[in-house]
Amino acid sequence: MSQGSSQVSSGSIAPKVMGPQKETKEGIVLAGVVLFMGGLLAAVWLYSQASNQVKASATNKIQHAEVTDLLKKTAAVNQAEASTTHLPQVGTPVASIPDIIHADIYFEVGRKGLTDEGKVQLSAQAAMLNQHEDYGVLIQGYTDQQGSASYNKQLGMKRAEAVKAELVGAGIAEHRMKTVSLGEEGALCVDGSDICRYMNRRVHLEVRKIGQEHMVLPPAPVTTSEPSGSSIDPSSIMEDGDSTTESIPPAPSDPTTTLESVTGS
Repeated sequence: MSQGSSQVSSGSIAPKVMGPQKETKEGIVLAGVVLFMGGLLAAVWLYSQASNQVKASATNKIQHAEVTDLLKKTAAVNQAEASTTHLPQVGTPVASIPDIIHADIYFEVGRKGLTDEGKVQLSAQAAMLNQHEDYGVLIQGYTDQQGSASYNKQLGMKRAEAVKAELVGAGIAEHRMKTVSLGEEGALCVDGSDICRYMNRRVHLEVRKIGQEHMVLPPAPVTTSEPSGSSIDPSSIMEDGDSTTESIPPAPSDPTTTLESVTGS
């Protein structure tokens, strides 16, 4: 029994030292974990910073675009307000006209009716008179030298009255107009050419600035009957006696025919 105990006690068994080596490995592992976590956190921080910069840049671009758009809208509004404010000043100015205007309306042979060209001329004169109420009109009727002086005097007045009626129809008040007839006395030329006669068959308009305070209403019209055909000089003829239907007056024996039927429309 004692021999067995000595063998156990005399055996060479080295002691196992575990403490310091284990602590070193755990420290290395822990340091690695700490470094990894630090690197991860650093990466996250860098990513967040980069993301913030990108967002800030995008925000700045959006804000810049909004500011630019707002400035453009403001400029457009200011321009519109400026144009609206100055619009009355930029309006079309009323054209100035002279104090006296002369115009001639020509007629066909032996006619008191207006031609189409004459109506166009009177339309333009009426438009001007409607815009300038200070102007009055002297309407002078003329004829050529064919026919008797008395007959031409009547024909000149009928032509002047036809012009006046056209202007009244266009809105011109009667008290702004006065009609007279000079007949053949106002002939511009005295030869027998067609051009000369055409120049004499006219109504002359003298449009003059008078002032509304100087225009008075006409007196009450007096009704007069037209002279009968028997009172017309048998020797009087119509102007330019080229047409027998217009130039030959009615016979004295026909008392029902009047001057109006001779002159036509």
